[in-house]
Amino acid sequence: MFKLKRFFLFLLILAPILLIWRTFHEYQDDWARIESKKIPIVYSDNYDITLFGLQNLHPFDTQKYSKIASHLTSNTTIEKSNFYAPQKISQEELLLVHSEDYLDSLKNSENLAYISELGILKKIPNFILQERLLDSIRFATGGTVLGAELAIKEGWAINLAGGYHHTKAEEGGGFGFMADVPIAIKKLWQKNPKLKVLIVDLDAHQGNGNEAIFGADKRIFIMDVYGRDNYPRDEEVKEFIDFDRPVGSLTNDEYLDVVLNTLPLAIKNSQPDLIVYNAGSDVLLGDPLGKMNLTKTGIIKRDELVFKYAVESKVPILMVLSGGYSSVSSKIIGVSIENILKNVLLVTK
Repeated sequence: MFKLKRFFLFLLILAPILLIWRTFHEYQDDWARIESKKIPIVYSDNYDITLFGLQNLHPFDTQKYSKIASHLTSNTTIEKSNFYAPQKISQEELLLVHSEDYLDSLKNSENLAYISELGILKKIPNFILQERLLDSIRFATGGTVLGAELAIKEGWAINLAGGYHHTKAEEGGGFGFMADVPIAIKKLWQKNPKLKVLIVDLDAHQGNGNEAIFGADKRIFIMDVYGRDNYPRDEEVKEFIDFDRPVGSLTNDEYLDVVLNTLPLAIKNSQPDLIVYNAGSDVLLGDPLGKMNLTKTGIIKRDELVFKYAVESKVPILMVLSGGYSSVSSKIIGVSIENILKNVLLVTK
């Protein structure tokens, strides 16, 4: 107990120094200003979350984003300067979905501990969590907004973060603090109110936040394939899933059959102007929270199928990463995006 008290005292002394440093050294993503051909992949050095090592107590690898970016620059012809860098989401944009009261609740460390499912955070002063935790989420949410705009313009886009599909308008959960996809869609609706969107959610968990926010909006169609016995079991919002596919622990072939039998139907029936693909890698066998049985090969094939159907249907697609709690998640995502770029989108830079 004495050592723990000394640790928190150390944090209180160190925090102001670190925050002053961060104020003047927040990553500026200077590489994005280099003259080069851009491809619609969105990334920021601010995506990674570091919190004095406390982030390692959570099963989610909060530093996987830079690992994915590094994989792509090391294994393809893409350079970092080819990525787009997002801006932090603004308060005005957040208010498209969330209320002032909810955003104010994020100034409470106990609420942030609840949402992140990391109890120790309630002991951390909130101003530290604003800088070291929520700022990363703000950049990632801004990345989804930028990604949606790029997908409409370029035909496809990938945000190397985002997909916080448990976040509701008035409640966070499952490490989701900001409803990035609904905010991005509502931004698009400001320019085109009739835009129809198909959300393809292949994370291991039900995307209850998106379902609650959009409800019965006729411009939104949701295809959700998720573990039927897994979190969050939100029965109240299931009526808003247009293509509801709760599944057990399926093999690669069984799971891919569900996707093959559902996705073409979802595209045909919804006739979307945009697909938002929630590409959770927590479906991996051995993932501590996913409780599903896909292999690395199965995830790569799944992602390829979704992009192929979008491209063949001539529907713009935005991919966001969502959940993935295995230590190898970043490697699998990197290889999967590499495969999409080389074999579906034929990107050579």
